[in-house]
Amino acid sequence: MEGRQFINGKSHHPQTTFKSNLFGEPIRLRRLNQRKDDYLSSLNRLKEKAISAKFPLNMTNDMIALASNWEDRLRPPKCDKKEDPQVLTTSFPHLLILTQKEKS
Repeated sequence: MEGRQFINGKSHHPQTTFKSNLFGEPIRLRRLNQRKDDYLSSLNRLKEKAISAKFPLNMTNDMIALASNWEDRLRPPKCDKKEDPQVLTTSFPHLLILTQKEKS
């Protein structure tokens, strides 16, 4: 977040543009910060940045409050299987068909 700027909140963009920034950035921060304390610290920096960019104050406070309650936002689903699935991609699908000898 350092060294980058948001668009100015006083610009003529629709309100949804600012709201999208205040919704999307916490999603990214939630993925990047594993510990809750780090996430909340990042949210506070985001809030300060949005306020300094003159985003609407009520919207900023509402979106930060909403995002501060996110626990498992966009984390990988927990797998109950003991082993990870293996994925094979190929441009030769006919190689995936086993012969009788290979099956036995």
